[in-house]
Amino acid sequence: MNAAVEKDDKTLEKELTRHWLRPGERLLFGCAPIHGYVLAQIAAETRHPHEPLRQMPTLKPAPCLWPLPAKSVLDHWTDDPTVGFFVQAQHQDQHAVHFGDHLAHSKGEARLVLSSQRISIVYPTNLLHAPAPGAPRFTTFCELPVGQVRGLSAPFAGRSVPPVQVIGVDFVDGSTLHLRDPLAGLLVHRAQSR
Repeated sequence: MNAAVEKDDKTLEKELTRHWLRPGERLLFGCAPIHGYVLAQIAAETRHPHEPLRQMPTLKPAPCLWPLPAKSVLDHWTDDPTVGFFVQAQHQDQHAVHFGDHLAHSKGEARLVLSSQRISIVYPTNLLHAPAPGAPRFTTFCELPVGQVRGLSAPFAGRSVPPVQVIGVDFVDGSTLHLRDPLAGLLVHRAQSR
């Protein structure tokens, strides 16, 4: 594992534990920012790249300078380094689409966080506004009870050699969110063992 990635993971764990968890709640994992486009397959519609389908909070992120993803990558989305997420759903009101909206809107600065009680999209508060002294460092959106997660996996995806391991979150409503994360296998194993 890359030493810098491992260090960032430990720092994020400490920050989420200290500034986001509620009393009695255990952190299962938190993703670092994943900079990349969101691709979505919603019923027969391919959203390439996905743009939010609902009102999003006002942010101060930097402009996106990435090239657009290749049109041919939907089935093998991890083969395009500009793609960080893949949403599969039957309709736009499913959980994975809501999560994908925030990941697309924040240009990867929002993070997926899973605890013993909830799964959420968490923004650094300073992306939304200058936080007042003592204000929370993180602002939560798309918070669902952890029971809305049907399964968590770390499948290999794409045609690259070696294939890329990703985080797969299956929601009880039948939608799925995949995330490209260099620690995918470790994070899923950690969540399943905590």
